[in-house]
Formats: sequence, structure tokens, C-alpha cells
Amino acid sequence: MSTIHEVRWSHWAGKFPNASGRLLEPDSIPASFSASMELGKERPLCRCKICEWGTEVEQNSEIGPAGPDDFPAIRALCNSFIDWCRSRYGENAWFVDRYYTPEEWAALLDSLPRIHSAPHGEILVARLNGKVVGCVMMQRIDEHTCEMKRMFISPEGRGLGLGRRLAENIVRVAAERGYATMRLDTGRNHDEALSLYRSLGFQEIAPYYDAPPELCNHLIFMEAPLAG
Repeated sequence: MSTIHEVRWSHWAGKFPNASGRLLEPDSIPASFSASMELGKERPLCRCKICEWGTEVEQNSEIGPAGPDDFPAIRALCNSFIDWCRSRYGENAWFVDRYYTPEEWAALLDSLPRIHSAPHGEILVARLNGKVVGCVMMQRIDEHTCEMKRMFISPEGRGLGLGRRLAENIVRVAAERGYATMRLDTGRNHDEALSLYRSLGFQEIAPYYDAPPELCNHLIFMEAPLAG
């Protein structure tokens, strides 16, 4: 299949994506890549195999509501997130198990369909070639405020923009459900997530729930207004 993937010059700022999604500086673009560029009036059109691969991934991925059969995969993603946190925090991994004891975590996983049920809540999943590789959840705080919870992408789904698509879609759903504000908490070591949240308009706020100081020291609390 010969697919033309349009790379908007204003978006990439003169840089181009390689197969892993990393932006290449113009002087580091392979000759075969450069030779495939056809300058248009507003943007270059790319006919290279790299961008055909990216378009194919886009076509084979989707974001949508979780179904009853998705919960085993969602719970597996949640457990993988906990393991990832332990690895990320190293000597401070105690913080992860202090946030949720094993008993609390098991009970939470069992209750996911109930505490995130519509219309007050929602669970979205990212699928790649039909397989659930990511999730994000919304939970009600009060009539006007909701919370983004448990966004995670498995290793096989990373680098494809699925995390951003999940976040953008759960923000849209929250606005459509009538919420005015969305909040979240995330770990101070979650650099990738923090960058994403800030790009979506989230700003740091004071803690919005009671937590021991030793936990708050490892957390960042954020909030964003939702478009009406």
C-alpha cells in the first residue's frame, strides 16, 4: 500500500520523525529520507517508508470505551503500572506500596467497573491491532470536578502517541459530561506524564485530598479547566 503521510512543517518545526517517533534534526535525516520529500506550497509531503509505517500504526490503533471483556487486560495494565512505579522509584519504592497496601490494591481492582461507571465516570482503552495496550479512567469528585486516574501504556504501545490520545479523549469526555474541572495526581518522577499533562493545560495545585506528608513529598497535584 502506497500511503502519503503529510508532515505539517509548522507542527514538526522542520524536524522529522523516525520509526520510533523520535524527531530528527534536518542535518541528521538519512539521504533516502530527504530524497523522498516533495515540497508543496504549505508543507512537505513525505513518501518514505518510515512515515508509511506511522500511518499504518495510526490506522491499526483506536481509543474507545472499555467493555466487560476488557477488564482482565485493564487489571493487568494496572498491575504493570505498579511494577513500573517500583522500578522508577528505586530506593524510594516503599512509597508505591504505602500509597496502596496490597489488600487495598486488590479491592480497588475488583471495584473498577463500579467506581468508574458512567455517567459520572468512564474507562477508555487504547487498542493496537485489536489488543488492549493502554487505559485511562475518570472518577467523580463532586458535581463540577472529576479526576483523571490510572493512565498507563504497555511497552508495546509506547512511542505511538496513544498516551496523548487517551488523555485528550478522557478530557473531552469529562467536558461532555458537564464537569468544569479535571484534577489528577502523579509521581514527581513521572517526567513523561508531567510533560504531557502540562501540554494539555494542567497546572500544579495544592493537594486536593488528605495524604501523609511523606507521600505528598513524592506527588504532584494538578488541575485543568474544561471547555464548556
